[in-house]
Amino acid sequence: MDIIHEKMKPGVFSPGIYDCYTNRQYHEHEGLSKSNLDQLHRTPAHYRASIAAKGEETPAQRFGTAFHCAALEPVMFSAGYTVIPGDKRTKAVKEAWAEAEKSGKIVLTMEEFDAINGMCAALWSSKNAEVFLRPALREHSVFAELNGVRVKCRPDAWNVGYNVILDLKTTEDASPRAFAASCRKWRYYVQDAYYRHVVAAAIGVDADTDLSFVFVAVEKKPPFGVAWYTLDGNDAALGWAEALGDMQIYKNAMESGNWPGYSAKIETLSIFSRRADV
Repeated sequence: MDIIHEKMKPGVFSPGIYDCYTNRQYHEHEGLSKSNLDQLHRTPAHYRASIAAKGEETPAQRFGTAFHCAALEPVMFSAGYTVIPGDKRTKAVKEAWAEAEKSGKIVLTMEEFDAINGMCAALWSSKNAEVFLRPALREHSVFAELNGVRVKCRPDAWNVGYNVILDLKTTEDASPRAFAASCRKWRYYVQDAYYRHVVAAAIGVDADTDLSFVFVAVEKKPPFGVAWYTLDGNDAALGWAEALGDMQIYKNAMESGNWPGYSAKIETLSIFSRRADV
């Protein structure tokens, strides 16, 4: 498969696969991402607010980003991260921390560093990692058009030989029941469908028959359990239906210029219904 190496020309949106964009450049580039869909699913007003704001990573997101970098781009991890042991409340550690950040390094605590090393070791000890993850393309940016909407995604890894997209997830509990709950809470089932359709549109294949999606859940504490999951067809179909609905919300708002928030009506909640947590 040919990979497009040149950046898009200014003002031109060109669908395809790119290995020349940093993660920051990808996020700055035009196109709806899965996180954008999540905001649209909440309300169009929340989407507009998220675009206007320069959101900072939460501690959990920061840790997850560091783990992804260590697992998938170890050279960049060594260059961009450092660890400073000791109590940050002490003068010496505070000064060392400030000096590292001044130099452009992202500082990790020793506890974070040890956890990331343990997680990476557990991940790469898996036979599945050697078969699917080791030879995969990593952190490539994908741009396409779906239903008249410019879209994008950045798969953690993409094994072209097996036609499988892989996504690493840090978690407290990688057991089937707990990770299924995470899939519902964070709409991972939408990510599965959305990524497959964006990639399929970019390279001209069928999302359902030519591509598959695998989640790799890695626990953040010893023994750093690792579990590999794929969703059943019904969940994937629901994810695609919701993604299409979110894109339609975006199109409607763009066409009307109206970006509404929550309903002004007094709504009835069913807090014990089976899907109240979705």
